[in-house]
Amino acid sequence: MFAGLTLEGAVIEQDDDSTRAIYGKHMRFRNILSGKVSTPTSAEAFMKAVSDAGHQARIAEANDDKK
Repeated sequence: MFAGLTLEGAVIEQDDDSTRAIYGKHMRFRNILSGKVSTPTSAEAFMKAVSDAGHQARIAEANDDKK
């Protein structure tokens, strides 16, 4: 999943221009966030980087727990 969005405080708003740029057309925010829409190829590197960072964070947390 990749969603063009803006985080401001406790509100998440869809960024229509970013969504259109990534998906090539307007996509409903609900469909993107619920996983009904596949991640576009152009976002795969970003998704991998986020996944890798999460993995590294879990390793670091596990190592901290052992101390």
